[in-house]
Amino acid sequence: MGSFLTAVPFMALAISLASLYFSRRSWLQSNRPIVTAFVSDHGSGNISTTLNLVVSNTGNRPATNVRLIAAENDISRLIKPTAQPIRQKMIHDCFQEAAIIPILRNGEELSTCFGAITTRDNNESWMEHGAQIEIRVEYGDLDGRCYKSEMPLKIYAREGFAGSVWEAR
Repeated sequence: MGSFLTAVPFMALAISLASLYFSRRSWLQSNRPIVTAFVSDHGSGNISTTLNLVVSNTGNRPATNVRLIAAENDISRLIKPTAQPIRQKMIHDCFQEAAIIPILRNGEELSTCFGAITTRDNNESWMEHGAQIEIRVEYGDLDGRCYKSEMPLKIYAREGFAGSVWEAR
């Protein structure tokens, strides 16, 4: 009976430490930056849609050193081979180390131009409409923790994602 009474405080201590560990782990997971990247419409008309690449922090803490990473071959699949070299470079530059975002505040969205697609004559489009690749987003938080997320990046107009929208009156 004596050894049982001695073991009870140690069991209580072990349960308390486990509870503390899981509480801290849960707090760290819910209080962190969450960074996503996606293609969004900048403007659209009856012939073409201009696109932006948007990087968004939907978490509740700032993100630091945000970088988008993709293989060169994958990036090239987003761009038509007939696109002008300056336009091809513009897309590739989004995934270079020089494009790191030093700080992305919680709730902030930053965007950069990311090409255009045409709705009528696909031959004039310089982005491959419907092309999709996997990218990796790497970033940190203010306490030095590092995060990596993989997500799809697809070239399409978000407004009318299935191919059409109602005409504005």
